Amino acid sequence: MGVQFTSSADKHGISREDSLYAIMHAEASAEVDGQPGEVTMVYVGHPHGQTDRYIEVIAAHRPPRTVVIFHAMPLSDLFRHLLTEGKHS
Repeated sequence: MGVQFTSSADKHGISREDSLYAIMHAEASAEVDGQPGEVTMVYVGHPHGQTDRYIEVIAAHRPPRTVVIFHAMPLSDLFRHLLTEGKHS
């Protein structure tokens, strides 16, 4: 599988390593609207194993096996609900 980053993925200062860690160890993910022929996913996870903060990473999965990461930033209210969706206290 090939992984590519667009310049917009660097806009908020999240390192590429942190983005990959968050994807590989995501605590939540969901499909979001994207380009036809691609599956676009948002991943919510920690940027590394020694923190409690979360980031959101959005990536387009392009056939046959390419992942294009185009968004990475601290977790926003837009996707915060993914951490509690389906969980009951």
